[in-house]
Amino acid sequence: MRLVHAMSRRFRVGFAFAAGCLLTASCAVDARSLDDVTVYSPVPASTLVSRRDLQFKLGHVQRGACRLTILAYQAPGAEPSPIAVMSTRRSDHGALVSVHRLLQHSAGNGADLNVAALEHLYGLAIRQEPEATFRLADSHQACEVGQGSYSHAAFLRELVRQRQEAIVEVGPRSTSVAWHVVSMGRAPLNRTDADDVGVRVTSDQGPLEGATIFFNRAPHSGCVAKSRSDGIATCQLVDQHGDDESHSEDGKVPVVATFPGDVRGGRVLVPTTLVLHPAP
Repeated sequence: MRLVHAMSRRFRVGFAFAAGCLLTASCAVDARSLDDVTVYSPVPASTLVSRRDLQFKLGHVQRGACRLTILAYQAPGAEPSPIAVMSTRRSDHGALVSVHRLLQHSAGNGADLNVAALEHLYGLAIRQEPEATFRLADSHQACEVGQGSYSHAAFLRELVRQRQEAIVEVGPRSTSVAWHVVSMGRAPLNRTDADDVGVRVTSDQGPLEGATIFFNRAPHSGCVAKSRSDGIATCQLVDQHGDDESHSEDGKVPVVATFPGDVRGGRVLVPTTLVLHPAP
């Protein structure tokens, strides 16, 4: 029990530091608003999580344009202890998502906890707006450090890298399934119609065949394609409401390509996105 209390104290110290950074740098809200996190709910189930026995919870605080999502670990018989803070702030320049990881542990059960936390963070991150700008910092970093910007896809890849490092810390006893990164790039198209879209899908083993890719363009155009043996997936966007004539500006709106992931046969192809900006 003393270990649980010690972990809780260390988490709370890190949480106070991270919350201060986020509230100062990203969200113009009073720190007392964190007291609103009185109720935690279970984290949505995800096939990406390897340790289902470790209990994680989510808490939320909304203040104006700023939303804080607190990822907390709940040890048996203890209160939830925050281990990461995700702040989402909107402005005229788009959404900014800042993630501050709190104190990480590199020994014993702490190493397993570190892996699980990164898996849950990936599950949270994939649900964020692909067009947002992402920032990441750790508990030992000052507020102004670690604030380099990532695209959504690059941010997800960084989480995969950190998870791999955490698995190495667990050592031979790790039962975590290997994650394979899937990347997408714009595919060359012979057509010039703004509704024709395509990506080339690759994994760490080369072109990925048979991957299902979802293409979406606001407000409600989309299509679905499977990648060929060369990894290329193409289709033509269709207005789901049948009112193409009323969206003459659609050609200026980015298209979001999404690979939803694939978990089978002891391997995990992690989900990812690509934002296809219109040609200038």
